[in-house]
Amino acid sequence: MKKQVSIGLKGSIKLMAILLFIIIVGCEKSEYAKLVKSEMNKDIVKDSLIFGMKFGQTKKLFFDQCWELNNKKIINQGTSNKFVEYKLPIKEGDTVRNPITMLFYGIFNKQKIMTGMDMKFHYVGWSLWNKSLQSDKLVPEIKDSLKSWFPGNDFILVPAKKTKGEIHVKVDGNRRIVIEPLKDTREVDVRIDDLRYVLNKSK
Repeated sequence: MKKQVSIGLKGSIKLMAILLFIIIVGCEKSEYAKLVKSEMNKDIVKDSLIFGMKFGQTKKLFFDQCWELNNKKIINQGTSNKFVEYKLPIKEGDTVRNPITMLFYGIFNKQKIMTGMDMKFHYVGWSLWNKSLQSDKLVPEIKDSLKSWFPGNDFILVPAKKTKGEIHVKVDGNRRIVIEPLKDTREVDVRIDDLRYVLNKSK
């Protein structure tokens, strides 16, 4: 597991970062830019991610945590060998009958420090012909989960100019969560970034 989890995503992560930058730059900036400026001016550090992981930790620690979570049978290696797989628990009394799978992997800079996280969500029972399990139906559930995991501001909806679709963005202090425009009927892509790193990199 440890060896498999360590498979890098450098190429795809760089491509995704470039695409996300283009999308954000091409968006209606007023509300988004105002939100980022307001949150960053608060000087509040939000470094928490999932499973006790944080911005600023090393790549080695990320792998060690994944290894431990795997040993406890909390997570599994993703089927693509690129992401780690986690089945979102269904709470007792929850009316949701369609389990959700989350795939995740850390984003690291050249110094192997975690500056973000990529996530992918899909319904376990997804099928092309089942309209109730399509990605557009999953977005509201993912938004609710993310707001529960990361309390604070709500998501704002930003239309993308250079790509089709809309971007859901949530910013709390330096932590930005983006639900990217849907690319297919199965998966919902989410990216969490440390704006301290993103803004410094863009200077």
